Amino acid sequence: MDIAALVVCDVVLAEQSFRAAARRLGRPVSSVANAVRRVEADLAVKLFRGDGGSLSITLDGRRFVDKLGNLRRLAEELAAPALGGEDRLRHVVGLPVSVATLQHFCETLDAGSIRRAALRLGLGQPHLTRQLKRLEEHLGVQLIERLASGCSATPAGARVAGLAVRLVAGWHSMIATSANDFRHESRQVRIGSIVPIGHESQVARRLAALVAGWDRLPNFRPLFLSSTTAEELITSLKLGRLDFALVDVAAATNGLAGLPIDRSRLGLVGRSGLHPRGVAPLEVLRSSRVAVPSLRSGLRGAIRAIFEAGGAGTDRTPANFVEIDSLPVIINLIREHGFVSVLPLGSTEGIAGLEVVPLGEDYDLQLWLIWQSRRDLRGMALDIARLLGCAPPPAHS
Repeated sequence: MDIAALVVCDVVLAEQSFRAAARRLGRPVSSVANAVRRVEADLAVKLFRGDGGSLSITLDGRRFVDKLGNLRRLAEELAAPALGGEDRLRHVVGLPVSVATLQHFCETLDAGSIRRAALRLGLGQPHLTRQLKRLEEHLGVQLIERLASGCSATPAGARVAGLAVRLVAGWHSMIATSANDFRHESRQVRIGSIVPIGHESQVARRLAALVAGWDRLPNFRPLFLSSTTAEELITSLKLGRLDFALVDVAAATNGLAGLPIDRSRLGLVGRSGLHPRGVAPLEVLRSSRVAVPSLRSGLRGAIRAIFEAGGAGTDRTPANFVEIDSLPVIINLIREHGFVSVLPLGSTEGIAGLEVVPLGEDYDLQLWLIWQSRRDLRGMALDIARLLGCAPPPAHS
């Protein structure tokens, strides 16, 4: 790893854009992107998501923001103490100085001799000598004074060494943090779930039972549990970022195997007395303001089925729909503002001021536990299904 890449990466973190960072540094966008990729490869984590024009920092990336900022400050002070502002920044990102070379320089001063340092490092003495000479050329100062008994640091070398020791230690600390995380994650069972609609929902209760009973499983491994949309869960599963996913769509196809976990009866939910029970669900959804969870959810598929059953199929979100991934907000919209929604019956139990019209079984929402069929995970899937509170039938794939 070179100090220029670390500085570039910190500037991208600050700008959250490859292009903006490239303009600031006076470097090609491809060069900036490649520097970030090298840092990500050494850390074995993704620091950003998005394209080159608009980036957001990942959760992993946020853990390294302060450390990268500190390394950048050390690199600038080490390589360009006489410069300031953007001139210092642009000078540093043009220097081919590696962290390994700085470590070898520090090792040489500690050994008191290039020969002894070369032996410690397992390098040839001529190779180490050339490394140190190039480092002096890049920094524009003499770092080492050669003596008959060995070598010692010049005043400039002592200053550089003090900064280099901290920079090398900081980079190694980042690598060690990443390595420890990787070792932990490689043992984890990674399960993703659709976002539960409130703490009283069946999904929330089943997930709580899963976590509570996890340590009783044979061949116990740490559990990682996350929630997002069904579509994102399926994508993460296919990319190997998850081992299992709990979804509310019939997704056990195209390389995925699955077990049916639960069925939820759905209901049309409105304010008490607002919609007579004789009115067809489709007419209510057409004539009212409708609050629903976000697109790509299983609930949206159920609503589409209502439209299709009434001969009014729709591939686009109707103008009278608003997407909200918060059950309390949806409930307040229903009770206080006259909205309607389609929700699992269990999510509305005990809430006053609502009128719920159960939909037929054809609209039931099926909950699936899915995984990649090419992976031998059925045994673990059965254990997970039992913790989720069901005795699953034979696998569906």
